[in-house]
Amino acid sequence: MRRYETIFILRPDAGDPQIKETIKRYEGIIAAGSGEMIETEEWGSRELAYRIKGERRGYYVRLDYVSPGPVMNEIERNLKLSDAVLRYLSVLVDDDADVAKVREELEARNRRIAEAKAAQEARAATLMASQQEKIEDAPEEIMEAAVDEIGGPDGDGQPD
Repeated sequence: MRRYETIFILRPDAGDPQIKETIKRYEGIIAAGSGEMIETEEWGSRELAYRIKGERRGYYVRLDYVSPGPVMNEIERNLKLSDAVLRYLSVLVDDDADVAKVREELEARNRRIAEAKAAQEARAATLMASQQEKIEDAPEEIMEAAVDEIGGPDGDGQPD
């Protein structure tokens, strides 16, 4: 079985239910043709580099799947016939793909992304805590000078 990636752009005025229905339709074509979905990513509405069929924005969707060659041809034929689709592109990713191995790689990638995000949040929290400690540990004379410069509680520029 071959691994394919198909990216298509839908009209932005299509509602959320119509977008979900369109995606399910193409996933159904893959399943009916003895293919197997690996991943479906909705990238959302984005600005196009140039007008396509009079549209300045489009809703991007990426399908990653494993199937025989004729299934990809059927997907492209349906994309070509659909009025909701502005553009599409299908790419052969791997000539001989193992679905279990691909899914394992995908899970490992998602784990690495989650770990990196958690580490980044932890570093940000540590930085915020250390800066908060510096502010709390400021000498009393600096705080008094700041009050003198800003003014008293009345904000009249005169210390109280």
